[in-house]
Amino acid sequence: MELVAEEIRAKVKEVTGGLTCSVGGGYSRRLAKVCSDFNKPNGQYILEPTREATLKFLEELPVRKMYGVGKTLERMLVEFGVKTRG
Repeated sequence: MELVAEEIRAKVKEVTGGLTCSVGGGYSRRLAKVCSDFNKPNGQYILEPTREATLKFLEELPVRKMYGVGKTLERMLVEFGVKTRG
């Protein structure tokens, strides 16, 4: 999976004349999107495809990185002491 991500990034850079991109991989499209945000800019993060790795990743995930959580909801969750998904 790491090699595929590297190939995608290299091909985008080649075809666009130097533009970079970030690539993420995970069990689902949403997890892959969250993973792609981890090593921006021009990076990659591939989540190991195991239940344990996924649960650990989600447990440590800041609430702001979760789909649908914006500044306002994050602020409300932090007021209740919720800073991470775990």
